[in-house]
Amino acid sequence: MATIDLRKGAIAFPCVLPFTSRMPDAPPSSQGKSPPAVEVSALVKDYGRVQALRGVDLVVGRGEMFALLGPNGAGKTTLFSILATLRAPTSGTARVMGRDVLAERDAIRREMGIVFQEPALEQRMSGRDNLVLMGLLYGLSLAAARKRALEILAQLGIPEAADRLARQLSGGQRRKLELGRALVTDPHILFLDEATLGLDVDARRMFWGQVRELARAGRTVFFTTHYLEEAEVADRIALIDSGRIVALGTPRELKSRLGGGIIQMTTEDDARARAWLLERGLVPEPAGARGLTLLHADPASVLPDLLRNLPVRVERVEVHEPSLEDVFLKLTGRGLDGEGKS
Repeated sequence: MATIDLRKGAIAFPCVLPFTSRMPDAPPSSQGKSPPAVEVSALVKDYGRVQALRGVDLVVGRGEMFALLGPNGAGKTTLFSILATLRAPTSGTARVMGRDVLAERDAIRREMGIVFQEPALEQRMSGRDNLVLMGLLYGLSLAAARKRALEILAQLGIPEAADRLARQLSGGQRRKLELGRALVTDPHILFLDEATLGLDVDARRMFWGQVRELARAGRTVFFTTHYLEEAEVADRIALIDSGRIVALGTPRELKSRLGGGIIQMTTEDDARARAWLLERGLVPEPAGARGLTLLHADPASVLPDLLRNLPVRVERVEVHEPSLEDVFLKLTGRGLDGEGKS
């Protein structure tokens, strides 16, 4: 347990801190050109007989807002942890801001900010003191840490959190304060691991609005999520499943891989409806416990014929553009909730 008196600037910690107490160095450069923010090549991570990552290759540009999207157990947190220097890979290479995650771990930690799934705030300290504490741990003077804390609270739109205990804040305010801790050192890259887990839709939307502004200001943001609407805010998305990157591109590029649109229908006899569709060269996919999903280049042109001629009664029908969920289902055979086709 930490002992701290911020009025006197005294601090004592009976544990080894995971970060070094220096402000970020300037990133390395090669012949005047900065390397990508993240470079991963043939990355493998084994946990005994379980292979969490199976030869991942990935490049993330500087200033990019990049999402790693996949179901639980897909390898998101393992890849995140390696890039954030919290785990070592079994084989392959990973570089962050041009630095090797094994050989230059401390240098990477000086350049990054991180928000974990689990809360890391000191609940019995005020919002201001949580940020001041982080500043002191990174080597700021007490005056500089206090100044930086107030700047961040204003920047994130939560000045009211300055004098309130962390445990008295709303869930959204606490997550913003977690983000504030990651910003104390003005990092070059932000790592966010399922950062809005447990927040309601409105709180998530406000949180990602703040993160988007940080990316527009030039920071690289690398985040993991299994929320589709969160991934949509990214410049590019990597879909990960069973330790492999199965698709990579902008949200529009990924959805365009399916083309056209999606017809989802539920009938009184899905098996009979499926057989009828197959006879006409239309190949439906199961939509779940009940229902059929049909990918078609022009759903509006074919839907009237389906409704008029299907030999079974249609109970429900929807037409929509392809979603990231549809793309993931098509590529992997299962949804982002981990459930497979039935």
